[in-house]
Amino acid sequence: MKYSVIDISSSSISMMVADTNDRITEIIFRDRASLTLLHYLDGRDLSQRGIDKLVEAVSLMKDKCLSLGVDVVYLISTAALRAVGNFEEIGAAILNRTGLPVNAVDGQTEAYCDYIANRFYSAYESAVLLDIGGASVEICDLSADDRAQMHSLNFGILTLHNKFVEKIQPDEGEAKRIKKYVARKLDKADVPGEGRYATVVVVGTAALALYDIYAEFTDAAEPGERRMDYKKFKKLVGHLLTGRDRSKLILDVAPEKLYSVGIAAVIAKTVFRRFGAKQLLVSDRGVKEGYLQLVAEGKVRASFYDFAKEEAVILPVGQPEDGQEDAEGKAGEGDALPERAVPESAAPAGAAAKEAAGDAPKRRGRPAKAKAETAKRGRPPKAKAGAAKRGRPPKAKAGSAKRGRPAKEKVVESAENAAKSKESTQE
Repeated sequence: MKYSVIDISSSSISMMVADTNDRITEIIFRDRASLTLLHYLDGRDLSQRGIDKLVEAVSLMKDKCLSLGVDVVYLISTAALRAVGNFEEIGAAILNRTGLPVNAVDGQTEAYCDYIANRFYSAYESAVLLDIGGASVEICDLSADDRAQMHSLNFGILTLHNKFVEKIQPDEGEAKRIKKYVARKLDKADVPGEGRYATVVVVGTAALALYDIYAEFTDAAEPGERRMDYKKFKKLVGHLLTGRDRSKLILDVAPEKLYSVGIAAVIAKTVFRRFGAKQLLVSDRGVKEGYLQLVAEGKVRASFYDFAKEEAVILPVGQPEDGQEDAEGKAGEGDALPERAVPESAAPAGAAAKEAAGDAPKRRGRPAKAKAETAKRGRPPKAKAGAAKRGRPPKAKAGSAKRGRPAKEKVVESAENAAKSKESTQE
């Protein structure tokens, strides 16, 4: 089975594809496209132009999933859409025009996803994770599986740029103001100080770009682990703020990060100094990898799109609390990822509902109750095995009207409309 997670972030839309076999998960593909949604804000709402750009980007990622033979895709949104006023309108537009339901990820869950994806770094001495994003910063202790100890701060590279930087890159004075602002935010969030952590693991696209620039600046590129020396890193930060050829250095290595890498360097240095860290590591694993793992462990309920069935499976919002049952009825036990057959997570909840679903006759459609669990893109519920393909009239009833509109214009029907459509087909 191949699973994909698409992430709508503040400065890009990215995807990863994982091949899962016998509980072994291997990342086989990654991709990213630049898309800064903050540029399309109209007050607190995302403009129609911004919605169109986002839908187009999601559609392209979905097409890549299809070409790679992905079975199931999860679409998530992190800080980029958390504060947007018209989130429901955006989610409806994406669902209606691409078929993909959006799973909103709150700040604490985002930090926990980072932790899950990078917890193997806990083998290092007193390790802490730092995720530098466009609209948020996450910090979590890698030695403690405790969400209450994970911090999600409501500022990031883009928000700091809008607040403090007049031109493309920050100058020395602007960097000092950014440093003071970040330090105040860390104090307010009760983030631990010096002596608590010896190893800082930095994640995020800005962190990866920062490491590539560091390797070029210090001529320290080596295969394997991405590691930065703190003294050399301090010199790099100074160069990114005052160096005459700083723009050339960035453009040669990471041109798409010209406006952001300087701010990312200031944030990272401020956190490094606060902790008095000895080791600085950079990881390419983050929210997407952690989210898929949480879904697999049954710790997060997630709606998804099933390519085989060409339908969206909508699940209840939220995630089980520790010790409570998840969507499958067990707290974190077993594999909660959907299989190629009918996804277990799409089945009606409760023993009576499962029995009723098993006894249902092989006909088009399902009882109205099941409709609350599975939403299909503009088509009545799919027929059981042996029925005609969805979206086309049955071959034996060529004279009947076509059910639904072209796939791209489909919207989710109510159970009542599905029943009427069924009666029309039968007549």
